[in-house]
Parts: sequence; structure tokens; C-alpha cells
Amino acid sequence: MGSANMNRASRRRHHRRLHQRYIVRRVVAAISLVLLVVSVVASAGASVAQVTAAPEEGGAASANIDFTKALRMAFANGQIEEPEPLHPKSDEDRRKEAAQREVDALAAPMSAEQRKEIYDKAKQTAEQSGAQATKMTYCVATNGDVGDKAAFANTVDRVLNDSRGWPRAGVVFQQVDDGCDVTVTLAAPEKLPTYSTYCSSEYSCRVGADVIINKKRWDGAVDHWFQEGGTLASYRTMVINHEVGHALGHLDNEQPCGGAGQAAPLMQEQSMFLNGCTINQWPLDGELWSTFAGSPA
Repeated sequence: MGSANMNRASRRRHHRRLHQRYIVRRVVAAISLVLLVVSVVASAGASVAQVTAAPEEGGAASANIDFTKALRMAFANGQIEEPEPLHPKSDEDRRKEAAQREVDALAAPMSAEQRKEIYDKAKQTAEQSGAQATKMTYCVATNGDVGDKAAFANTVDRVLNDSRGWPRAGVVFQQVDDGCDVTVTLAAPEKLPTYSTYCSSEYSCRVGADVIINKKRWDGAVDHWFQEGGTLASYRTMVINHEVGHALGHLDNEQPCGGAGQAAPLMQEQSMFLNGCTINQWPLDGELWSTFAGSPA
């Protein structure tokens, strides 16, 4: 019995020694790994510094080197190759990003100074048009679950007062809170028929002093617009100019397509058909007239 107890005690001491040796080996391995990483990083930094640092007086390299700047210089000089991105962007990704930047640029917030600058440029264009410069005031509204009203309002202002648009016909546009000549509304599709039985839930519409932009088209345009190389930003520009064009006295399809490959008239119903014309978001020279009699610009 005593011999058995001694054997068990001996085995326990043996197991403790084995466990202690295992712990020591793990600690040594961890310390070695840390030292190796530090050594590699220091070596890489020294290599970049030697490549990029200008020698100081006496031939000694500068000790105060901006490591990030040194890396950038080495990449620029071709001394170090930049690694390939893990997931390089495709042409389609780049196209989508560019299209989104266009949309964001139209909707971006504006200061009062920026808004005045846009208006003044539009007024200058209107005064140089040869027509009597007039001002149309407009309110901005939403109807239904359509998202950010401010972004919509900024887009409308930028589009209507763009010097490529209706200011070429002598009209400038000023947003006001009430007492406006027209109200430009971003409306949920199901709200369109509530303005008139002639309005469809599929397209935008104009009824009297109401210019109603269909949220479905605002978000998705139409397939053939994209197939012809258009973007969502250019479609939004077209639909705003087209519907406000009705408030200026223009009719749908009043001017036919000039022929295959030519720019479609703005007032052509481009959301429905192109008739061989190319997409276009600005009034053509033949559309630069207005029956709107507003106040002086």
C-alpha cells in the first residue's frame, strides 16, 4: 500500500515537471515570434528609409524620416511595387460609382451664397437670350413616402436654373415657401392619379399649377434610358425640365424627332419612346420659347 502511494506521488511530480516544461516552451515560442515580427518591421522601415531619404551633410542618412511619406515616395518612384487590391473594381463598379456621384452632386446641400450664385448665372443667361427675362416662382412639396425633401429641392433648383435649360428661353426660377406660380412635388406612384384621371402611376405628370414627379421614375428612370447610355441624374434632369416645360406653355411631342441619331426634343415623351433619337435632357434651340408671363427676373 505504501509502495502504491509512493508510485502515485512520483507520477504526479513527473506530470507537473512535464507541464512546467510545456509552459516554458510556449512562452519561449511566443517571445521568439514577437522578436521576429519586430525585426521584420524594423528591417522594412530601414530599407524604405535608405531608398528615399536624402543624405545629410557628412554622408549620414537623416534619422527623422516620415515612414508613411517614405512609402509613398517609394511607390511613386517605382522602387517598391504597390500590392494589387484584393478585389479590383470592375468597369461596371466604376460606372455605378460615377453615376452615383452625379446624383449626389445634384442633391448636395447648398448655402445661401451658392444658391444666389446659381440664380445670378441663370439670370445672366436669361438676359442674354433675347427674350424678356421673367421669373417663375415655385414651391417644393412631397406626397407619400418619398424620402428626403431637401435633396429633391436642391436637385430641382440646380436643374431649373442650369444655363443649358429654360434660362436660355428667358426664364429663371426662384424657390419660395408660398404664393408660388407652380408647385413641384415628388409623389409616390399611387398618388399620381389623385391629381387627375389623366395622370398614370407609371409616369410623371403636370396638372395646372402642379408639376408632379413620380417617385418610381425618380428612383429607376426607364430601361431604354439606361440602354442608350443615360444616367439616373440625366433622367432626373430631363423629367424636371420636361414637366416644367408644360407650365411654360409647351405640349407633349410638339416637335418631332429630327431623325435617327439626333437629339430628341425635350418635350418628346422620352420616358415612353425615342423614335430613333438619342436621349436629351435640355431644350433644343427650336424649343426656346415660353408663354409664361411672370414677374421680371
